[in-house]
Amino acid sequence: MSSALSSYTKTKDNNFNLLRFIASVLVLFSHSFDLALGTVTTEPLFALANFSFGAVAVDLFFVTSGFLITGSFFSRNNLLIFIWARALRIYPGLVVAVLFSVFIVGAWFTSLSFGDYIQHEQTQLYILKNMTLFFGVEFDLPSVFANIPYPNAVNGSLWTLPYEVKLYAMLAVVLSITLIMA
Repeated sequence: MSSALSSYTKTKDNNFNLLRFIASVLVLFSHSFDLALGTVTTEPLFALANFSFGAVAVDLFFVTSGFLITGSFFSRNNLLIFIWARALRIYPGLVVAVLFSVFIVGAWFTSLSFGDYIQHEQTQLYILKNMTLFFGVEFDLPSVFANIPYPNAVNGSLWTLPYEVKLYAMLAVVLSITLIMA
């Protein structure tokens, strides 16, 4: 019994959730060394092979996501619906994460007064850059986690999102061209 690989994207019987769960655990494990000790060089795989479990996990995320997103595009066959679906995939969660980071985590852990913290230029920059992703991302909130190996950094996982948005855009262009030429 032979089936095309793409046929497995149409059901939940494909183990992509398991692969993404494993990648998530690898990222958490790998980043725990950075966050606790201030360097990736103490991570066991990095010490052995000069790359980290986190790097393997990011590659796994991008490969599985690329496969699933391509399937999503071809199942819709509509560029605007595809773009809308990608925006809905990123921005609602991003807005919640940024607001939570600023108004709950940051407000609780900053050493500044709430007013000074909210009015601080760095807080405004964090909100602007991370809500849009058009100008990159910002990790630092003023005087939040000031005494850890990565001082002031909040939600470092945001670094992947500008790459994800750019890859969505490139994929939309390439796949649209393939539909036109087909």
